[in-house]
Amino acid sequence: MPSDDFNPLRLQTRCARVQEPVNSATRPLVPPLSLGVVGVVSDLEQIDALYEGRAEGLIYARDGHAEAERFARKIASLEGAEAAWATGSGMAAEAAVFLAALSGGDHVALAEGLYGKTIRLVRDQLTRFGVSYDLFDPTHPKSLEQVLTPATKLVFVETISNPLLRVADIPGLAALTRPRGIALAVDHTFGPLLGRPLAWGADLVIHSATKLIGGHSDLTLGVVAGSRGWIDRIAPVVTTFGFSAAPMDCWLASRGLATLALRVERACANALTLARRLQAHPQVCAVHYPGLESHPDHQRACTLLSGFGAMVTLDVGGRPQADHVIRRLAGRIPFAPSLGDTATTLSHPATTSHRGLRPEDWARQGIHPGLIRLSIGLEAVDDLTAELNAALDGLEAVPLPPSP
Repeated sequence: MPSDDFNPLRLQTRCARVQEPVNSATRPLVPPLSLGVVGVVSDLEQIDALYEGRAEGLIYARDGHAEAERFARKIASLEGAEAAWATGSGMAAEAAVFLAALSGGDHVALAEGLYGKTIRLVRDQLTRFGVSYDLFDPTHPKSLEQVLTPATKLVFVETISNPLLRVADIPGLAALTRPRGIALAVDHTFGPLLGRPLAWGADLVIHSATKLIGGHSDLTLGVVAGSRGWIDRIAPVVTTFGFSAAPMDCWLASRGLATLALRVERACANALTLARRLQAHPQVCAVHYPGLESHPDHQRACTLLSGFGAMVTLDVGGRPQADHVIRRLAGRIPFAPSLGDTATTLSHPATTSHRGLRPEDWARQGIHPGLIRLSIGLEAVDDLTAELNAALDGLEAVPLPPSP
């Protein structure tokens, strides 16, 4: 993978200057949005040249278009990748990686604590086609070593897990996968700009750009970045299965990149302050945040990451306590099961992102109905503190659920 020598500008500068020059006499600062989905071809020679890569231009938007290409180039630059490809959602990017990397009879190693739909994609769908899987602890490379088999073709992890925010030992995992020729794919949705998975030894980095990259809850988009060889394998999967990205969403995400550095910096600062304050609240059983010294992966987060992320997960006891807090926050911090908006939102993993997982999966991942995941936004942190404290008031009077 190329180093940053090809682009000496810092990430913040690259984000602020994401717009590319437009080749026209008027030279608009921002490239105009192109919503066209099909190109007009003049003759058979031109269509041959387009399909054979000897000419550039729009053929059909499912196979690629200018907005997706612009967005993908920007992501590749920020990730230090040779290439990238945009998809219709983060799950579409993940599915494309799995389909490009795996065949019937292959084995994939999945990190414990992955997003619930990622686990269900493999457990409920890919296993129907002869793909097997095992779970491992991504914070301990020896755990991965124990599940690798001669059939393992892919290892899939998240930089920061959802919702307990464990920080994967990606360099340690890469030390196991690289010598064996096993691909290491990293979902970096919770950590844009906070670290460089490809520089740590990963082969592929994936984002749900719906989240922090887009930043305004008004688009659905995914992207995968890596070597040219890998992207050349993934692109046909995207175009054949119809996982392609819409022009408008790519244009909006490119705009989101322009303010990403500022938004991530502010959200991370707010999250750290809130985590420290909430940790001291008597009605909070636990706070999960890598920036806290009490977090089991705090030292790794300090080593690998330039910030601790915008997610904070609270343990308030059980479902009745979680429901109490969610109701008290209505109209202030909305229950909106996504993340990465400019405004702070919350989600309840047991009934949203990890709904449908088996009880044994919940137990292994540490998921239970008392968890509330906060996606911290850009508000004044004192206002957020006051709202959360008010919501937690009276929690001691809510009866705990009976023990199982």
